[in-house]
Amino acid sequence: MAGIGFELKKLFTKKGFFQKLRASFYASIVTTGPMLLGFTLLLGVKYLSKFAHASDHQQDLIIVVITYSLLFSLLLTSILSYVLTRFIADMLHENQPERILPSMYGAISLKLVLGAAVWAVFLYLNQLPLEYSILSFILFCEAVVVWTQINYTAAVKDYRSILISFAIGIFMSLLVAYLLALTGVDVVAAMLAGPCVGYGIMLIGYTIVLHRYFPIGKGSSFEFIEWLDRYPSLTLVGFFSTLGLFIHLMLMWASPWGVQVHGFFYHCPPHDIPALMAFLTILPTTVNFVTSVEVNFYSRYRLYYSLLNEGGTLSDIGKVYNEMLSVLKQELFYLAQRQIFVTVLAIVVIAEFIDNIGLGFTSVMVGLFRVLCIGYGLYAIGNSIVILQMYFANYRAALLSAFTLLFVNTIGTLYTITLPEVYYGFGLLAAGLCMYIVSWASLSLFTQRLEYHIFCRQPLFMVERVGLFTRLARRFA
Repeated sequence: MAGIGFELKKLFTKKGFFQKLRASFYASIVTTGPMLLGFTLLLGVKYLSKFAHASDHQQDLIIVVITYSLLFSLLLTSILSYVLTRFIADMLHENQPERILPSMYGAISLKLVLGAAVWAVFLYLNQLPLEYSILSFILFCEAVVVWTQINYTAAVKDYRSILISFAIGIFMSLLVAYLLALTGVDVVAAMLAGPCVGYGIMLIGYTIVLHRYFPIGKGSSFEFIEWLDRYPSLTLVGFFSTLGLFIHLMLMWASPWGVQVHGFFYHCPPHDIPALMAFLTILPTTVNFVTSVEVNFYSRYRLYYSLLNEGGTLSDIGKVYNEMLSVLKQELFYLAQRQIFVTVLAIVVIAEFIDNIGLGFTSVMVGLFRVLCIGYGLYAIGNSIVILQMYFANYRAALLSAFTLLFVNTIGTLYTITLPEVYYGFGLLAAGLCMYIVSWASLSLFTQRLEYHIFCRQPLFMVERVGLFTRLARRFA
């Protein structure tokens, strides 16, 4: 299923500069909204806590509690993210939208039952003050719901309502934190309560939008579990790619730069801050992928498979096949060009800017920022190719690419931690490069033999795969 939904594609087909600008703006918010919200919250809460005269330890505690709550909820939801996306796409293709909304509530229930219990134990072991633990628990649970809902908003037409929910969520997060701090509430509790309110508003807003678009539904809420048996690789692709993207942060918390804030809560400011800023350099590629690559490639992709399924002539199929691959290569080339431009701009201009405006960046941190920009840039291109691999149902190649990112980033970061500080960040750079090489090579090999994979690798007889998850899904039906 295309990342920005079918209705947004119609906006891109409309002519005129302002129509294109409007579509790009909607796509930017829909695709990068969660990342922007997290960045804005961390930055805003940091400055608000300083304004409220929080001590350095209190500021650190606020940041790590929010970061841990959001990051580990994201890791939990990543296990089912691609499975749910595939389920939604299949239901839309089969014209059964009434089965979509129940699956969302089933997925949310399953994640909350498992995730909330683990998070509660984690908070108990850390012995945080009770009010901090309660707020962290609320934020974690809300984030699980929001991350899950984002899988479903891709197919929704009401982008204006999504944008409004996002904007109100950001505004209310900071406003509530500010007002509570003014009224004398404990500064840590105030800064944690703000994000809870913000994500709660986003949760409610997304729920209203989804109920407005999808019917109430019928059938089992756990039918999507069968897709775990049908597409087992998708579970690992989602988890490996998400964990692979963030594993270097976790490992750096245990490095010589890492600092214990409270219990198991660690952070590494000399690494985390450059990493956060470098991560933002991939947002243009994220937006460009859904506004250009998917939009232009999808029309040829859909036409090609329509001709195959609806009896197109061999000459027409061959012509569209060549056009599809030509557009695919062209769009990936343009995508890489734009990411390289943004990366070079960040390395040359932004790095000099942050080095001279007094943000506390040392020369080592500036160098780390440059290295991480390259690593994230390579990851952005490689991840785009992974998504395209899943268009062709080449799930094994997608899994190999995601595992490469996780494995190389883990081994590389563990090794660089033992080296002098100037080598920090090269683990991610190596992982991004390896992911790009593996994903590009596998996509090229697959598309060169696409007709073989379509016609010759299909089973002669359809055999229903009834595994453990299928039996569980049918038991709960």
